Amino acid sequence: MNEVTITSKSLDGIRKAVAELAERIEAPASLLPTYGRSMDTARPHIEVDQRGLHFVVRERGQEQERRTTNDPSELAYWIFKTVTFSMAAKFELHHRNEGEDFRRILFSKQEELLAQLDSSWRSRLQAHLSQVLKTAPFDDQSSIRVQYYKQLSDDGADADKAWSLACEKHPLPDEEQNQVPEDTARKLADPQR
Repeated sequence: MNEVTITSKSLDGIRKAVAELAERIEAPASLLPTYGRSMDTARPHIEVDQRGLHFVVRERGQEQERRTTNDPSELAYWIFKTVTFSMAAKFELHHRNEGEDFRRILFSKQEELLAQLDSSWRSRLQAHLSQVLKTAPFDDQSSIRVQYYKQLSDDGADADKAWSLACEKHPLPDEEQNQVPEDTARKLADPQR
């Protein structure tokens, strides 16, 4: 079982540990945070002070996010959750399956990448994604539904009628799709698997 343990609380020590982890998954340097200063482009940066270790996102002079911890391994999880999301999004873009919710590939790839670093990180991500899917279930018919809606609208149907017909022909996700797949549920119940 892979497990990440980082003990250094210095900016340089964290930078070195993150670089070593990034090598394991071949993460591009452009996805890694900066240290001690922000590029002000929504690229995360890491700060260290007497209050703790800070994961900060600034864009155009506005702080968008700040998370603080005293646990360097928790900070590493935050960093690599972001890094692996970007890597998985790029992977999905090049491996997209028409007629399938793009998040299926994205989530799977992100889980795979995090598991290469720390198997407990995969379990944490799965628990988070399970919650996401409860409110925003996979929708494999989304693009087909939208294309049909557009066709009906272009043919003169009013917007409400076109949407109703598109949803009738290509239904919206139902409660069954809100369920976590059985193999994922087993993994969540027993993270040692």
